[in-house]
Amino acid sequence: MTFNDKFKFLMDITNTNNTTLAGAVGIDNSAVSLYRSGKRKCPRNKEVLRRMSDYFAASIKLSYQRKALALASDYSRFNHSRPLPEYSDMLYQWLADELPQTNTLVEGILNENISSSGTNNIMGIKAIDVIPNATSILYKSEGKKQAVISFINHLLTLEEHGTVYVWIDDDVYSIFDNKEILNSIQELLLRLIDYGYTICQISPSPVNTTQFFEEFFYWVPAYITGRVKSYYYPRMRDNLFSKISIIYPPHVAVYSDCLSTVSDNSFTVMTTEPAVVSIKENEFKTFLSYCRPTMNIYESAEEVSECFQRILNTHVNHIQKGLNLPPAAMPEELITEFLNNNPDSLGVNLRTSYQLSTVFDDLRNVDICPLATAEEVIAGHVPVIFPVVRQQTAVYYTPHSYAKHLQNIIRIMDTHPDYFFVPIQYDPDDNVCIIVNEGSEAMLIRTALPSMVFDFNHPQIVQNFQEYLYKIANEIGYSDINRKKIRAQLKELINVLEKA
Repeated sequence: MTFNDKFKFLMDITNTNNTTLAGAVGIDNSAVSLYRSGKRKCPRNKEVLRRMSDYFAASIKLSYQRKALALASDYSRFNHSRPLPEYSDMLYQWLADELPQTNTLVEGILNENISSSGTNNIMGIKAIDVIPNATSILYKSEGKKQAVISFINHLLTLEEHGTVYVWIDDDVYSIFDNKEILNSIQELLLRLIDYGYTICQISPSPVNTTQFFEEFFYWVPAYITGRVKSYYYPRMRDNLFSKISIIYPPHVAVYSDCLSTVSDNSFTVMTTEPAVVSIKENEFKTFLSYCRPTMNIYESAEEVSECFQRILNTHVNHIQKGLNLPPAAMPEELITEFLNNNPDSLGVNLRTSYQLSTVFDDLRNVDICPLATAEEVIAGHVPVIFPVVRQQTAVYYTPHSYAKHLQNIIRIMDTHPDYFFVPIQYDPDDNVCIIVNEGSEAMLIRTALPSMVFDFNHPQIVQNFQEYLYKIANEIGYSDINRKKIRAQLKELINVLEKA
């Protein structure tokens, strides 16, 4: 959305007329009219933008307004009531195009280090003792945080380590609303797993792309251990209720139910009474019977190869984000060198799969790939990457081999009108490759150790990955005149490399 689209949207959902906003912000009626019509762009005076944000934040009081704003902005945190200064600041960032982008979440959160913290006092929230055969009631959002932290601390004191049931039917970033607390809870969860616990998790169906990526990558460090089973309920939720149910039978349970619009007036129950813990366990298992696995996780080379070939041989449109130039367009000499250095890499099978995927003339295939600079290639810093194979010996591009690879890409673009190459900036630290069969399946490959593949079939999750990739592609532009510009960009780089 442009600034003018956002401005008009906020004027409409707050039912604000030009005169009212002009008076509140201290500008002329004519200026408001020009912003609304699109004839004047985002104000250069940031103080004007601040005052606009303050006004709109104070005017967005109803849940339907927050929900509409969250959907329009694709930013789930707008959907929950927050202190006025914080909500105003988020609106300011949105109007100024400074909100965290989905691609920032994907490329950054996965590699984010987990902060260390104490277990009994996190950001001023002190854990309470868990007393046998007793029930504690904790109030408001602070009580909810206190209950969860106390629950995990109690499990760390137990000698037997079984399965913990986790059902959080809400956006965890809205529930805990503090990055330091979230990181601390994440660290405690990993400590539970390290102690020998396993986790059975039920996740809500994602409401939007941002919420999905935030929550998925929050759990990635736990998924990587292989000790978390994740499920989802195959019905779209409506954000009406906020629910937490965490059980470790037969010892302890924490649960809370409230309307999401009044979450700060809620209470959370922490109980060790066996009868109540048993009831909550049965409730969880009954709901689990209606759920489906969120994903399959593959680690062995054989499973990865089978999954990879299946997704690329399905006759549907593809969009994918790689870590380097696409293997489909790799010159034979480079493939030979790679396989000679990595004889157990499964590279031949992968090559066949990629080739099949690119020759479907009637299907769209979009490759979002990092494009290195001539300096990076000449310095020998750009590795050849097959994203889902065992790679014992690194193979680096030479100027000649990189130029040959680019020439193959141009050849495919010239002979296959439905093949699109979308260059993005090369990032040597990136370790996430995503492949999407539009409407049917998504595969996320994590190449950093321990490497693994996450395979998704949930339609809404597949849609989220698809939207994320097309958002990247559309921001760059890849069809019509942009296709010609990309081709010229590749030719220019080839010319430089051939002279090196």
